[in-house]
Parts: sequence; structure tokens; C-alpha cells
Amino acid sequence: MTGETPDDAAVLEALFGNSPQGLFVLDTELRVLRYNRAGRGVSGLSEEDVLGKGVEEFAPGLEPETMQRLAKEALDTARPVRKRLVRGPSPSDPNLTLTLEMSFFPLAGARPGTPAVVTVVEDVTAGQADADRFAVLSAVHASVGSTLDTPATAGELVQTLVPDFADAAAVDLLDHTGASPVNSPLRRVAFAPRKAERGREEGASRPFPFPTPYTQALNDLRARLVPVASDTEWLATSPEGFAPLVDAGVHSMIVAPLATGEGPLGLLTLYRTRREPFEDADLDVARQIAATAAAHLDNARRYRREHEAAAALHRRLQPHALPDLSAVDADYVYLPEGAGGGWFDVIPLSGTRVALVVGDVAGHGVEAAATMGQLRIALRTLTLQDLETDELLTRMDEVAAHVAETPTATCTGRWPPAPSASTTPCPGGAPWSARDIRRPS
Repeated sequence: MTGETPDDAAVLEALFGNSPQGLFVLDTELRVLRYNRAGRGVSGLSEEDVLGKGVEEFAPGLEPETMQRLAKEALDTARPVRKRLVRGPSPSDPNLTLTLEMSFFPLAGARPGTPAVVTVVEDVTAGQADADRFAVLSAVHASVGSTLDTPATAGELVQTLVPDFADAAAVDLLDHTGASPVNSPLRRVAFAPRKAERGREEGASRPFPFPTPYTQALNDLRARLVPVASDTEWLATSPEGFAPLVDAGVHSMIVAPLATGEGPLGLLTLYRTRREPFEDADLDVARQIAATAAAHLDNARRYRREHEAAAALHRRLQPHALPDLSAVDADYVYLPEGAGGGWFDVIPLSGTRVALVVGDVAGHGVEAAATMGQLRIALRTLTLQDLETDELLTRMDEVAAHVAETPTATCTGRWPPAPSASTTPCPGGAPWSARDIRRPS
């Protein structure tokens, strides 16, 4: 370059020859005047491919518009532009995707055709890949498991993983946990992107062919990284079923079992069609993701089972028909909020009297429903003994204390009420706790 002294030339020669970072000197038109070969993307290019060329000519995939904008910003403001990330295929190896950290330093007194900007390029591909994996793990922990609903949890998982970590993701769950996973039907619970995978739509339930990476992962509970090509042997176990993989251009996949200490729940499968295949580091991340997801899915499945059992028990313990009454026309509508401990009863008594009961056990689930059933039976038994009101309430207090130490029962009603279809509050005008009942004064 013109104006260089011998000392300047020696310094520049040492700098360009020994720098571990890629260095590019650009003119005012952002053409390369000088560069070194430390830049990973240009090490395989000849000088004719780089010198005198703009970045859009020798590295068209590396966001040339972004790089030109950053260089122009440095020129126009006369201030450095530091540490900006640029991604894209390597100029010398299109199958290799690079993440580059670039800084642009303007030179004073630049004139047309003279050095104007020095660009420093550092390859941070490996470090950025690790940061991206950590970000995916953080996103899974933050986004998955917000509800106790199995399809919603599976949907959160696949939406979090696509497209940052995988180009497509699927969650398939065994219809019956605890059964032998080989040839057991798996139900497609979630898939991303939203467009359903041809041949296995969401909600479809059928086994995967054997032997395949899917059945192997279910059998040994080991996650595996699987390369995919049109001539891969296991694809022949179901050519029509696996045709969408080949048609979509999937070349790399991870199959990770979703399992708890009690056995497999199903599979998380990740697919890539992008340039970079999955690596061993991605497999480690997938294992952690699958473990986290399995815990959330197991919680959701347990909650659903308990909720269904509690709801069935709750329905079973409610009156199914009102008794025939001569003094009262009774009717009801019962809209429970969930599977809890609420109940009602209509109990005929002697002398055309009727006891109208509304009760509730604090809490939800099987325990609350079971406690409700015990209290309802006890209250009906005591009521049929034709006890005085204060004695009935005292006995009920004793029963409630023995039935459950934590749940409390609340009630409204008059014991026994006048012949009427309405109810009035318990003594004191407010719901009472079974533990706080005292003989009326």
C-alpha cells in the first residue's frame, strides 16, 4: 500500500502473517485490498477469488448486505462497529455453516481506492453453537409444563424446539404405559411445524414398525442420533410410512425416549433438513430435554388419572334420584367446579319432615371425594336416628374429627328444616366448619 515505510510494512506483514483472526482491508467501495488466510471461510480460496472483490462476490451466503451495512456504518460515523454476529455457509465449503464475529474499524483520511476499513473476523461457530444449545434448554425449562394437560405440554415442547433446535419435532405417547413397548401403539400427541406429518397425523395411534430406531429407543430407553438416507435399511420396514422423511429431505434425526422410573411414556423425535446434521453435543441436549419433558408429561398424566378417578367417585357418591316427598316439592341442579368434595342430600324424616343438606369438603381430588362420601353416609345415618338438632351437630362434629384431620366440611341447612324447598344458613348465619361446631346455646 502507498505511503508505507519499511517499518510499517514489517509491522503489517507480521500482523497479517501471524494473526489468528481473519483480517481484511477494504477500500471505500468495500472491495478487498489485502487479507490474510486465518479466516476460516477463505482459507480454501485463491487470491484471485478474493482480492479486488466485494464480499457479495466471494461470500454470497454470508449475509453480504449485513456486512456492507456494518462497514458503511463504520465509514459514515468514523467509529468502530464491534462484535456483530454473521451466519451463513462457508465461502470455501458450502456444506459448512459458520458463525462469525465481525468488527469494523474505519481508517482516517480514506480516499477512493485507498484503505478505508479494517475488518477483523473471528470464527465463533463452536462457542455460539454451545450458547444456542443452552438457550434451547433454558427455553424448554421456561416454556414447557405450564399446565397439567398432556396435549398442551407436548405442544409447548415441540413449539419450543422448532425451528431453533430442529426443523421438525414430534411427541408420540404410548396408549398404555407399563405395557411392553414393542409393537405397542403410540399416539401422535404433538407435531411441529403445524402442518401435519403426512401419514401420521396428530391423534393417530399405531405402532412403529420393528426394528427401527423408534422401537429400539423404546426398548432400551437410550437416545440415539440417526443419519437418514434414501437407502437406510430400517426405512424398508415401512416404505410408505417413512416416505415423508425422505421426501422432506430429512438427513439427520434424534430419537429420545420419554421415560420415568416406572418405564417409557413415549418418544420425542427431532428431525433436521437444514445444512448441519445433529452432532453428539445435540444428542446430550436432547437427552436433557427428554428427561425434563417426561417429568412434566408424567405429572400431567397422573393428574388426569386422579382427576378422572375423583370425578367418577364424586359422581358415584351423589344422589341419583330424589325421594318421593309428600310435604316438599324438591328439585336441584348441581354444577360442580371439579372433582372435589361438594355434595347435597334430601333425607325424608318422620312426621313428613325433610332434611335438606348441602356440604363441602375443602380440596379436590380422590381424597376430598372419599372424605365427602364418608361424611355424607355418616350424616345420613345420624339424621335417620331422629336426633335433636344440637345432638346431631355434636355427633357430626365428632365424626368429622375422626374422618379427616385436614379437610374441613362446610354446610348450609336447617336441621331439620320446615317443610319447604328452600334452605337457610346454618346456626350463626354463615357456613360452619365441622371442627368449630358447638352445641347451640
